[in-house]
Amino acid sequence: MNKAIVIIGGGPVGLIFALLNQINGLDTLILESKSENKSLDDRRGLALSNGSRFILERIGVWEELVDKLTAIESIHTSQKGTFGRTLMKAKEFNQDALGYIVSYGALIGVLQEKLKKARKINILYNTKVSKFIIKGEKNCLKYHKQEKEYDLLFDLLVLADGGNASIPGIKLSRSSKSFDHSALVTKVVSELPHQNIAYERFTPGGPIALLPNLKDKFSLVWTGKKNNIEELMKLNDKDFLKKLHNHFGDRVGDFISCEDKVTFPLKQSFVDEIKIKNVVVIGNSAQTIHPVAGQGLNTGLRDAFSLSDCIESNSGLANINLLIMEYIKLREIETKKLMRFTEILVKGFSNDIVGINKLRGIALSLLDLNDGFKKTFVRKMSIGR
Repeated sequence: MNKAIVIIGGGPVGLIFALLNQINGLDTLILESKSENKSLDDRRGLALSNGSRFILERIGVWEELVDKLTAIESIHTSQKGTFGRTLMKAKEFNQDALGYIVSYGALIGVLQEKLKKARKINILYNTKVSKFIIKGEKNCLKYHKQEKEYDLLFDLLVLADGGNASIPGIKLSRSSKSFDHSALVTKVVSELPHQNIAYERFTPGGPIALLPNLKDKFSLVWTGKKNNIEELMKLNDKDFLKKLHNHFGDRVGDFISCEDKVTFPLKQSFVDEIKIKNVVVIGNSAQTIHPVAGQGLNTGLRDAFSLSDCIESNSGLANINLLIMEYIKLREIETKKLMRFTEILVKGFSNDIVGINKLRGIALSLLDLNDGFKKTFVRKMSIGR
């Protein structure tokens, strides 16, 4: 089999890249290790920026998502134990919302349905890629499906398999930095309705994000030092909710219930170099970002959009090396700026050095009073710039 483009990974970034790239009319095959319905019940909340909304409108799925979204109309930022807070409202910036929350499963379901109607795009589920080889001077992937091995020749390979981008024969040079932090994720119900407000609460132990979700639930992302998160995971629901209230405060009243809690380690990484030609990496395969600013998926979608745009501007795959160089140059500067910004947030608001609490409170108050700073912040969160 021979395909112009092969995408490894059938998550949001891989599927959206395939749908964006339809305009280029290239035969595209997606290889996904999971079954077709595996992710449809995944209720993890994903943050979508207004830049991501534009991309989803571009591929014609936004309308199908509208009734599955929760709009973020305001963002309230504060820190524990000191004065100072920032409140940003969408209407201040003439926007419908500052962002949106959608479940992973809902987004995947809409994208899969759109894919079924797409010409020149196919997807193979339950498919495991085993290695990359050069076969007769052509790029070749070996993959397994239903216990049989197949050869797949391609012109351009796109790795979009999240943090699992590791294929024998393809060498990636990656720079990584560990924060020694973990994230705890769950959904909680509070005494007061969320009123479409997202909360970011900085504490000495790490940031707490409460994101408004359907049925008046909040998606909770609590990040902190690994040992602290491990201790939180040991608590029963009653004690956990009490601890959450102690750190977050009274803005939404008491916390009444929570769903199953999951945790995962946090690190920041970036692919510096790919040792094989005709291979490009996008999404979490290319970079992992601390979730404090909620920009992981949005950065991946901008990767997908930029790569599709580079293919179109180069009139297809006639000069793959040139288009890959253009893509890397386009994305590297923006992504590294966002990673530095995220690191500043993590380090600046997640420690308890004597006297720094007061400075952080002043910074939050100044941000709240300065429209120019607010607009810059909202632009960075909305479109990543």
